[in-house]
Amino acid sequence: MLLCTCVCVYSQQANPPRKVHVVPLPYYLPVIHTSEVYQDTSVGSSAASSKGSLLPYSSQLGKKGYSSFVRVPENQPVVEASSRPLPAQKIPDWNVHGNILYNVDYRSYIDTPYAEKDVYYHTIQTCLDVVYKNRYPMRVYLTNRFSNSAFTRQFSDISMQFNTADFKNRIVQAANLYINSHAPKDSLAYWQQLLDGKRNQAGQLQAWVNDPATMQQLIEAKEKALYPGNGHQKTLDSSALNWNELSGQLNNKPHMPGAKEVPAYLQGFWRARRNAGTDTVPSHDSSFTVKYEAQKKRADSLQQELAVWEGKYRKYKTRLARLQQQRGKLDMAGSTNDLEVELKSNNVPDTTLPAHYKTLLAIKSFGIGRTLVDYSELSAKNVSINGIQVEYNPSYYVAIAAGGIDYRFRDFIVKNATAPGQFLTMVRVGKGIKNNNTIILTWYTGKKQVYNGSGATNVTQPDYHLMGFTLEGNYRVNTNTTITAEVAKSSMPYYNRPGNDKSLLSGTLRFNEHSNEAYAVKAQSLIKATDTRLAGFYKHYGANFQSFSLISTGVQQRAWMLKADQPFFRKKLTVSASLKENDYNNPSVNVAYSSNVVFKSLQATVRVPHWPVLMVGYYPSAQLTKLSNDEYTETMFYSLVANMNYYYQVHDIGMNSSAMYTRFYNKQTDSAFLYANTTNYMFSQSFFLRRLTGQSTVSVALSSDYHLYTAGNEAQYTLLQWLSAGAGITYNYQTGYNIEQVGYKGTAIIKIPKLGEIQLTMEKGFIPGANRQLVENRTGRFSFFKIF
Repeated sequence: MLLCTCVCVYSQQANPPRKVHVVPLPYYLPVIHTSEVYQDTSVGSSAASSKGSLLPYSSQLGKKGYSSFVRVPENQPVVEASSRPLPAQKIPDWNVHGNILYNVDYRSYIDTPYAEKDVYYHTIQTCLDVVYKNRYPMRVYLTNRFSNSAFTRQFSDISMQFNTADFKNRIVQAANLYINSHAPKDSLAYWQQLLDGKRNQAGQLQAWVNDPATMQQLIEAKEKALYPGNGHQKTLDSSALNWNELSGQLNNKPHMPGAKEVPAYLQGFWRARRNAGTDTVPSHDSSFTVKYEAQKKRADSLQQELAVWEGKYRKYKTRLARLQQQRGKLDMAGSTNDLEVELKSNNVPDTTLPAHYKTLLAIKSFGIGRTLVDYSELSAKNVSINGIQVEYNPSYYVAIAAGGIDYRFRDFIVKNATAPGQFLTMVRVGKGIKNNNTIILTWYTGKKQVYNGSGATNVTQPDYHLMGFTLEGNYRVNTNTTITAEVAKSSMPYYNRPGNDKSLLSGTLRFNEHSNEAYAVKAQSLIKATDTRLAGFYKHYGANFQSFSLISTGVQQRAWMLKADQPFFRKKLTVSASLKENDYNNPSVNVAYSSNVVFKSLQATVRVPHWPVLMVGYYPSAQLTKLSNDEYTETMFYSLVANMNYYYQVHDIGMNSSAMYTRFYNKQTDSAFLYANTTNYMFSQSFFLRRLTGQSTVSVALSSDYHLYTAGNEAQYTLLQWLSAGAGITYNYQTGYNIEQVGYKGTAIIKIPKLGEIQLTMEKGFIPGANRQLVENRTGRFSFFKIF
């Protein structure tokens, strides 16, 4: 009879024969059909023949001696549970994860850039990571912003982008999964353990063979083997010895006083030897010699086996290293061609990868809706559009972008319903891999409105259309140095076109005109010997050059920048320095502006383990002031900033201390800035104790007109796992005006399971007001955030 071991047997105690309990079949248990006779071991030695359906994972029902099966139709074969595959888990076609945010900000008073009271800003935003067939990832953004402000622009945005980085990661993961499935199953440690076992066995055996005690024992055995007649019977001639004569001679020896006769047992011994007629030497025991030879032979054999195992180990180690190197190359493959080469070298079949993966891998960027166009310095740089943008780069390069422009980078502040519409269209073609050696030709056209729109009606708008070409080349000198150069030529602005020439293309192709040309070059490099990072650029714009990267027009401009980062003392000290001229682009300034001031900046950072982090910087700042419709002035001042931050432990309490020094080198006539030409000190101390966190802050601002002293304390406590609350208080005292002010704040965080997190904040604070005095400002925020 066939014993079906998959029957759940709970006891071998005596139970009523053939006692069987029928168990309902849960939907998640696989069924094993059988029509064979089997023995129910729960009923002892009695054979219980039955035909049924076995439940391999059923549980005991609380009574001993029960097995679980139910009857099924006959003539069904036995199927082992381990041989039947588990039902495949169904993967949905669409998989969506992401987050949703709703945020409300309240300001009782604002003065920049326009004065308003009791302003609310509402923002609803969601970010969705959508994956189709678990292979094709996309990212979707939905944003809606509205306010009760008379000046703030309200907008709704939608953006859908193909997630190229995630798609590449999925390709690499699928390839690594295939490689791992064909990789050796044993770990290197397992093979090392086997090799160590062989080495120990061979070493112990060789030590026994070469042991001095073993050698001494072997020598003694060989010496015994050399005894005459050892191991052989030597026959003696009976006539050689006359035992009777010998015995008589012994008895007839000269008389010695007190001598005794030969004892009878000795006489018997000699008589027995005489009668035997033989003299046998004890045979030598050769078992040790045989054992030694066998062990020596085994030791020699183990040495040969050890050499073989060491070869296997080296081969296995090399194979694992090669697999690890192949995985690293897959992860580091930058271009589509590099990744395809690695996939082929690892013999990864296309069936394990997503369909059309080669085409999708070549998509560098793809966006519909709100998307960013970031192509080159002289064509379009960081321009936000509503439309479509695609970059496709297998071995050649093609890019297309088209859509409406929110110039001035999304006019969040100014509502300008009368501003004319703007749009951009670009086509780029080239050869090479992006961020490597490439040459790209760009054609762009569209409509760009730099100046403010007029509120008057029935006003003829000028022709703001433009067109241009650029030729860009990227050359990678080595892995650490890259050089990019670009030249461009555009159409003439409407106010400089000949009266009878309205064609944009003809103005672009007028090669005897150089005022509508521009060129740029930039480079960056890493000197590995000293770990020095260098970067720089130079740009020149003609007075009539137009593009979607250049904001101001009508003035010939140049801009350059040099920057260097150098670590010292094994990267404990890092110094950064830069020089730049006219690197000023402000989309809110509606004028032609050019500056020849050279800005200088210097920063040093010290990072020593177990010591505070220290940073010192000297930075330039600039401010534009409008004097009239055609005149602007620039005020430049520098700021010296020193910052120290230190995190440490005191017993079980985490502590953080920080201090800051700031010095503004400007005059009161330069700006209405409250802290003009002041020296500021700030010290902050925080602690983190399980559920309680706290912070104390003290600051002092010293100027020639007044001193401002500020002190504040705040704390946050986790009351429950889902609830935390905090509160704070701030005290201000301003000399010269003898003003004392007290502010406060409160926060709360509520985590609702399966719903999300709610954050509440309210604060009474102070902002700069008229006559260099602080005025009260109440703020509040409600935020809801959910991850799904």
